[in-house]
Amino acid sequence: MVTGTPKTRRRHASPPMRSPSSYRARDALDLLQRDHEQVRKLLREFDRLRQAGAVGQEGKADIVDRLCDLLSLCAQIEEELFYPVVRPVLHSSALAPTLLCDHARLRRLIARLDELEPADPGYDEAVADIGDCVLPSMEHAQTVLFVGARSAGLDMAALHERIVRHRRAQQQQDLTRIGLPTPKSTPVYGAWPPACHLSEM
Repeated sequence: MVTGTPKTRRRHASPPMRSPSSYRARDALDLLQRDHEQVRKLLREFDRLRQAGAVGQEGKADIVDRLCDLLSLCAQIEEELFYPVVRPVLHSSALAPTLLCDHARLRRLIARLDELEPADPGYDEAVADIGDCVLPSMEHAQTVLFVGARSAGLDMAALHERIVRHRRAQQQQDLTRIGLPTPKSTPVYGAWPPACHLSEM
C-alpha cells in the first residue's frame, strides 16, 4: 500500500472466460463490454448491501475487492492495449469523453477506498465516487467509441487474443497494489450521491 502496513487484500481470480465459441468471432469489443457489465453488476450488488444497512456489512469488502481488481485490470488493458489501437483511427473528440474519468483519478479513488473498512464513515461514498467516475465513461465507450472502432474495420479478433493473454499473465498479481498513488481527495461524508444511479442500471 502507499504508506504503513498494507491491508491484506484477498485475491480474486479474473471472471471466468466463456469458451471462444461463445464470443462473436472472439471479439475484443464484446469482451470489454462484458467487463463493463460486470462492473455494473458489482456496483448494483454493493448498492443492495448498502441499502440493507448493518445486515449487509459483511459482504461489502468482498464486492469492493472484486470491483477494484476488475477496474484496475480494465484500466491497464485500456492503456496498454485498447487505446493505442483505436487512437490512430478515431477522431480525438470520440476518445476524449471516455477519459473524463482518467485512470489517474480512478487509481486515487481506489487508493482512498483501500484505506477504509466497510464500517468506516465515508466507505459507501467512496464506492459511489468510483461509480460516478467510471459509469459515464463506460456508457460513452459503448455508444461511441466501440461503434467507431468497429466501423473503422480494426482487427478485433487479434486484439481479443492480446487481451486474453494479458489477463492470464496478470491473474496472480494484485493489480490494485501496482503504482497506487497516495489518495489526495478528502472524503465528503453524507448521503449516497444521487449522481450514482446504481439501482437503476
